[in-house]
Amino acid sequence: MSDPTTEGYTVSPAEIEGMVRNLCAYALSEPDPLQRYADLTHQQVLFDGIVAAIQRARGRALADLVVAGMPVEQVAAKTNLATVPRVRKLISVAGETERVKAAAAAAKPKKAKGAPAAEPAPAPAPEVVPVPVAVTGKRMLTPAEREALGLPPAEPQPRSRPPKRRRWVQSAAGR
Repeated sequence: MSDPTTEGYTVSPAEIEGMVRNLCAYALSEPDPLQRYADLTHQQVLFDGIVAAIQRARGRALADLVVAGMPVEQVAAKTNLATVPRVRKLISVAGETERVKAAAAAAKPKKAKGAPAAEPAPAPAPEVVPVPVAVTGKRMLTPAEREALGLPPAEPQPRSRPPKRRRWVQSAAGR
């Protein structure tokens, strides 16, 4: 399980065993050893595919960083990959090499002979700092999220009143 792109990240054997128990419980509980073997082999192949999919997703994330303007050297340092070839390998595995090259080419200013200097680039937009929100397990969709999902704008929901409680009055004769 030595992948140079995951150096510095470790998991304990207990974490691995816990994941195997959780994800393969059905196969592990199979009483027939031959069927248990077949089920576990199928799951191993499935998990190999999941590992490859995770590598592609990591590569897409790295490509997004580079396309957003972060130098590859800085991506390597901030992601613990340490070297540029490791970053490029994951980007290549994700199939994002062309997109990264296109973004790099667009970012390079083209020099034309005798052409006047280009206008200075506009100042970058201020970075939006997310406001911390207490996690309650539930949240409301923002108007932008509702619109993106094709949902109508949220309207205040009328609240129903609880039914009035009736007091049982005992008569004086019934006591």
